[in-house]
Amino acid sequence: MASTSNSQIPSSSNSKWRYDVFLSFRGKDTRHTFTDFLYGALDRGNINTFRDDGKLPRGEEISPELLKAIEGSRFAIIVFSKNYADSKWCLDELVKIMECEAEKGQKVFPIFYHVEPTEVRNQSGIYGEAFKNHETNADEEKKKKIEEWRAALRKADQLNGFHLQNGSEYKFIEHIIGEIGILIPKSVHVGENIVGIDENLKQVKLLIDAKSDEVSMVGIYGIGGIGKTTIAKVIYNDMLDQFKHHSFLENVREGSKDDHGLLQLQEKLLHDILMDKTMKLHNVDEGIKMIKSKRYLGKVLIVLDDVDCPRKLKFLANSPEWFGGGSIIIVTTRKKRSLDDWGEKTITRILEGCRFHPKIELKVLDERCLISISDGFVRMHDSLQEMGWAIVREKYPENPGEWSRLWEYEDIKSVLTKNMGSKNIEGMILNRTQVVPIQLHAEAFKKMNQLRFLEVGPNMVELSQDFELPSRELRYLDWGGYNLASMPSNFHADNLVVLRLQDNYLTHLWEGNMWCKRLESLPTNLHKLKSLQTLSCAGCQELMSFPKIKENMGKLRVLDISGTGITKVSSSIRHLYGLEYLNLSCCKKLWSLPDSICSLSSLETLQLNDCPILTRFSEIGENIGSFSEGICSLSSLKTLQVVGCPIKSFPEIGENMERLRELDLSKTDIIQVPSSIRHLQGLEYLNLNCCQKLSSLPDGICSLSSLKTLRLEGCPIKSFPEIGENIGRLRELDMRKTYVIEIPSSIRHLHGLEHLDLRGCLDLLSLPNNNK
Repeated sequence: MASTSNSQIPSSSNSKWRYDVFLSFRGKDTRHTFTDFLYGALDRGNINTFRDDGKLPRGEEISPELLKAIEGSRFAIIVFSKNYADSKWCLDELVKIMECEAEKGQKVFPIFYHVEPTEVRNQSGIYGEAFKNHETNADEEKKKKIEEWRAALRKADQLNGFHLQNGSEYKFIEHIIGEIGILIPKSVHVGENIVGIDENLKQVKLLIDAKSDEVSMVGIYGIGGIGKTTIAKVIYNDMLDQFKHHSFLENVREGSKDDHGLLQLQEKLLHDILMDKTMKLHNVDEGIKMIKSKRYLGKVLIVLDDVDCPRKLKFLANSPEWFGGGSIIIVTTRKKRSLDDWGEKTITRILEGCRFHPKIELKVLDERCLISISDGFVRMHDSLQEMGWAIVREKYPENPGEWSRLWEYEDIKSVLTKNMGSKNIEGMILNRTQVVPIQLHAEAFKKMNQLRFLEVGPNMVELSQDFELPSRELRYLDWGGYNLASMPSNFHADNLVVLRLQDNYLTHLWEGNMWCKRLESLPTNLHKLKSLQTLSCAGCQELMSFPKIKENMGKLRVLDISGTGITKVSSSIRHLYGLEYLNLSCCKKLWSLPDSICSLSSLETLQLNDCPILTRFSEIGENIGSFSEGICSLSSLKTLQVVGCPIKSFPEIGENMERLRELDLSKTDIIQVPSSIRHLQGLEYLNLNCCQKLSSLPDGICSLSSLKTLRLEGCPIKSFPEIGENIGRLRELDMRKTYVIEIPSSIRHLHGLEHLDLRGCLDLLSLPNNNK
């Protein structure tokens, strides 16, 4: 068949559709440019697409093969370009497409590519000229056909479509793929005659709040054959249409028996959520970094089916912080232990806040085989855990109000509703399945003045307006679905180490207070939280400003204000001199960063992804579209991500940034990369994908001795610098859809190169004889 399709498999279990998309376009206008890029993006998104590759026979009538392809496509994309109406074959395709839209329920997306919709609708301008040519010497039969063409154009113009006049074609195509991709069913197969899962299905659904801005991580465990996978599939299919990005990884246990299997699962996960099946990873550590870096995409729906050990979660979905707000992660397993692990770093911070010495004490426990520490996790054997529970219960077996720790739902319900709490209670975890939230009276926590650890799952309790939380010892507070507008008047945050209050109704905290999806401001006395190490306001869209920090907050390590409504960051951020992680991604209104951000000497990760109006990186007015030179003074920085920001230049780089491992400037407006990039001798990953104004690379890029991955897809570069032996560690070189004419013969120096991608390089004339 003289056509191009990115799959020979029907697009769904419904045989009505053979293809997901039919592409209608004018070959001489866009075949090797816009339509080629669009087809490539559809292909990478695993969207089964038909396009005429120009080899089908041309006759007076549209070919039977094209007719069948149109009829067998779920969607049609019509690229209305300047010369589309010149072609009677294009117009015949259009008539057939509009017939299928009316009779078969085919959904049609018009794209107005450098033409005005009014020209298409009224056949005016260049479209009017085309029709004058068609009407010249037209007989009655052709006049009738011309009227059909006109009617089809008017009808197509009435449909919701896409209009490109100016701007980035890459972002325009990316938007189209996102809109179409979410409409294509990617449901997983669920067997017929399913019985006996209704009650369990109901219980699992109670754990999931699809409207929440918080990341939900839900575990389903039990012996084999009881329907865990079926429940996960039903929930996945039910929620699929609410998520643009999603993935169902089946049989993780069998598919990940070694690192190669884990690598394939990571690639599959990324293929699914990015809708890009060309993604290649070299090792599982790179996979972890890549998955974490996609948080800016927003919410995702992921099912990890049949996970048999915690280590595998580490490589696929280690933490809620990996994913955007509103994400739902479902894990099925036969082993409850796979769901119970805690991060070593979090435990260390909490214990330090309690004035213990965890780095020493955890090591001692590990050496005595009482716990195990590996891959950043702390694990305790089930028998030892049960012994700990027994010790807690030993003195007061029938009175949980006197225990030091509470973890069972019924015990907690009894203590809270009967006012049985005491000063003995230091820790409480209320995060289990239940039907009705516990109704708490004002004094439910009043006697727990030694409470140090409190975790309450979403919608587990309903609080009264005069609720009290008097403990001054609180180190860890994680309360999902907190239902009051503020924290209680006697709330003491002096010793807090971790504060998480996502998806709440809070409009202020203490004394003028703090956080969540309705949060409008942070407390002006935030600096008084001297013990605070983690502060996350991710997804608080109503939060418009971050308070001035009047004193040093040297213990704060993590600050995540991604997805908020802030417009600028105060220069007082310099007081966070211990800050290691700063995330400002997806702040759509953020337009300015202060110079003082460059004084954060401990900062290791800075994420500025998808901040579309962030153009000022200094208080100095003329510094627009450019990073402050001070950014290069961040000597501890390991990761810098600026994906999708409109920056135009990067400052000269000194030798003090040698710790930088990852630099992602993809989808920016950067015009050139400074030659001083050669100083980044620790850099392992450099992403310049879709920098459409970057036309050349500096020679210094070939001096990066640690570089393993270089991505240049979609950059209009015409040549690659001469390659020396210094860059011999490079494993992946992605030059898809560049304007490169030739590859230098010095490519022979890339001894470690494993993946070279030159697809879509239409100007490439030849490869050197010594290429690998």
